[in-house]
Amino acid sequence: MKPLIVVSSKTGNTRIIARALQDGIENCDYVEAAALPQDLSAYNPVVLCFWCDRGMAPEDMQAAARRIKGKDIACYATMGGDPDNPKAKDWMHRTSSALAEAGEGNTLKLEFLCRGRIDPELFDRMTEMMGGKVTPEREARRRESETHPDRLDTLAVVQVYHLIFGE
Repeated sequence: MKPLIVVSSKTGNTRIIARALQDGIENCDYVEAAALPQDLSAYNPVVLCFWCDRGMAPEDMQAAARRIKGKDIACYATMGGDPDNPKAKDWMHRTSSALAEAGEGNTLKLEFLCRGRIDPELFDRMTEMMGGKVTPEREARRRESETHPDRLDTLAVVQVYHLIFGE
């Protein structure tokens, strides 16, 4: 059995994390969520790499997760907010648990949340919804996210994987 990395990425943030994992894990396969193979018998664990889409995992990742059965699951996600914020951690746990439970007999083994750049189009839409004004705090969060994922983030994702799966 070998690991399978399944990725859904809109802006490229999550793909950076997934590729770092691919480079850091020996003998693994990598696939986009929409192209998940029918036969997953050769894979364990299955690593789900996704982004925060309207407060949940994106639809292509949810669809892929429903097809996974009897696997150890590792979840890696990116979001524009602070990954150490309790609300962000709660989101990550709820979303990872839901993805693992979407299939049958899966075991959630790892959750890792990382800051990522905010899609400028999304930022503009949210700004418009909030009355067109950007608070200094919101602008500071956006600026902080612009530099992520960075080299330290990519090192951390691999380190955590090896810590949990020992490979």
